[in-house]
Amino acid sequence: MATKKPQSPAIFGAHLQVRDLDRSVSFYQDALGLEVVWNDEKLAVLRGPDETGGTVVLREVGEGTRPAAGEAGVTRLFWRVADPADLDRTEERLSRHSVPYQRHREGEIRGISAHDPDGIDIVVVPPDQLPLAGMPPAMAYWEH
Repeated sequence: MATKKPQSPAIFGAHLQVRDLDRSVSFYQDALGLEVVWNDEKLAVLRGPDETGGTVVLREVGEGTRPAAGEAGVTRLFWRVADPADLDRTEERLSRHSVPYQRHREGEIRGISAHDPDGIDIVVVPPDQLPLAGMPPAMAYWEH
């Protein structure tokens, strides 16, 4: 009888410190289509419409805080959509809300890249995007 391999931890969510909670909630809700499941005006929790886990927590820390180049912190978030048509819907939402973005149709990473209001790179990839295993793609070295 084969022994079952223990499950490794999976990403459950991301906790981001933002300068303006309303502005960030609007971006993640309107431009990316996430749903707000909690908002007490200091902390907001958002998730995809079909997800029971995988949340983004936004915590307002105020305008005066901005990490300097080279400091530790989140610089890029990757989202995988469930349906290839969701990429087109994401592109439409970003356009409708005047969010600058770039559509990558070829190369190691396909999908859409944009920035959230605090400058974090947001990358939305299709369901068939290969995982980042082995040597990382050039995108992993991008700096914003």
